[in-house]
Amino acid sequence: MLRDTPAAPAGRATTRSATPSPSARDILLAQQFDIGFAATPPGEENEETPPPDEAIPPPAEATPGAEGTAAVSCRADLDRLEQADPEARRRVWVTSVKDARGASGAVAAGLGEVSLLCLQGFPSGPITVTVKAGGRTYTTAVKPVAELSDTLPAMDDLFNGRPMEVEDVGGGLLESGSWQFLPSEPALTDIARSRGFTVAARSGAVRAESEVPLSVPRGAATMEGWERNHRIAVYGYPAGARVPIGLYSESGVVATLQREVGRVVMPRHQVAIFTVPPDVFRTVDAEPAGDENPACLSVAELAACVT
Repeated sequence: MLRDTPAAPAGRATTRSATPSPSARDILLAQQFDIGFAATPPGEENEETPPPDEAIPPPAEATPGAEGTAAVSCRADLDRLEQADPEARRRVWVTSVKDARGASGAVAAGLGEVSLLCLQGFPSGPITVTVKAGGRTYTTAVKPVAELSDTLPAMDDLFNGRPMEVEDVGGGLLESGSWQFLPSEPALTDIARSRGFTVAARSGAVRAESEVPLSVPRGAATMEGWERNHRIAVYGYPAGARVPIGLYSESGVVATLQREVGRVVMPRHQVAIFTVPPDVFRTVDAEPAGDENPACLSVAELAACVT
């Protein structure tokens, strides 16, 4: 059994000089991997492996709704919810891509996964959605529209106060556009620690509320505002594990390790923040010149570029 070790404060990386528990698992970077193909983490049969509902997500560079991304649907969730509680007239919930292995059919939000906001039984006027997590409250104005606009979603939607559009997909079921569910701090740590959050919706006297459980699959992704804050969220690894981040060079369909640039120690809530050093950020953010190969960052066992 691993002993939990605190992660570095947000904005700072835990380096090799950190001294976590001697029993913590030291995860190694792959020397190379095929770009675009997720690999099954080694030691899957080990007790440290996440349960079935913590599947490895698609590569973090994939965009919501992209080809190859598993479908996520408010309608499919509604069918399950109505079977569980046929008397409920109004509902609000957040749903994410289900376990790629098909082992979980639960209605839940998944960290880093393609997600939707769903509402049923609400009038066509303005709606206010409130999310509560860790003693904090986040309020979002929701606007029903005939057709969703082309505005790009943010990863911290529902937690950044920006209005959201929803469209009627039939039968009074309202569905938002899809986004990659990765709130900014402090909401990220709050929902990870509690493994869920409360979402409530109100339109005049019409109200609904639900508890949304959170799945934390193993993964990593650049955070909202990456161009400014240079931060990566690493999540889902066993508590206490030392998880390295590597700089890779892409050549053809193969990414080859150049060097390790830092590591995080997974805290109890299994989410750690790594700030990419300035020299590394310049490397992965710049377009390759001449015959140079593109660079990417990857995290142990993901077999996919985070940047």
